Amino acid sequence: MVNRLSFVLVMCLVIAACATTPTDPNRAVRPACDQSVNCFYERNIRSFQVIDDQTVVVLVGRDQCPFKLELDGFFCDVSLSSVLAFGDPDGRICTWDRSFVVGGPFAREDEYCRVRQVTPLTDDELLEAYATSGLRPPLPATGSGELEVVEEVVEEVPSNGAQGTPQDAEAGAEVEAAGPQLGPAPPP
Repeated sequence: MVNRLSFVLVMCLVIAACATTPTDPNRAVRPACDQSVNCFYERNIRSFQVIDDQTVVVLVGRDQCPFKLELDGFFCDVSLSSVLAFGDPDGRICTWDRSFVVGGPFAREDEYCRVRQVTPLTDDELLEAYATSGLRPPLPATGSGELEVVEEVVEEVPSNGAQGTPQDAEAGAEVEAAGPQLGPAPPP
């Protein structure tokens, strides 16, 4: 009995020693969605949202990373599709690859869309895409929402560097008010 108990205790210590966290804090934290990846496997698609007739946002993987798919095709219109089928011969959906999207079970045989562009989205870009398409209302403004305009006072200095008198300033204002004159200037 004692041998079994000591064996179980030793095994627990070995397992606990193997489960330690790395000492480098940069290696311990990994972003959930990698923004540099422009491809994903079609089997990892969890859900989708149709933005317009040729744009779809798909959520991919365990972390549901958002990707915007821009589609291209002559009969490509996925705006009324409740079901989308994604396909590619090698299983990876990439930009200008052989990837395609079929818009629903009642689509014609020639009604498929090629994937033109695959773009990973940040959370802000995802909310912006939803707000511009009307799927979600835009976020409310923070703060008072009022703009404050600050006017800068610019002091004009004569080109000869000398300080002008108030009479010179009034004369300059009269000339500016009269507008441009054609021909020679009248004598003073």
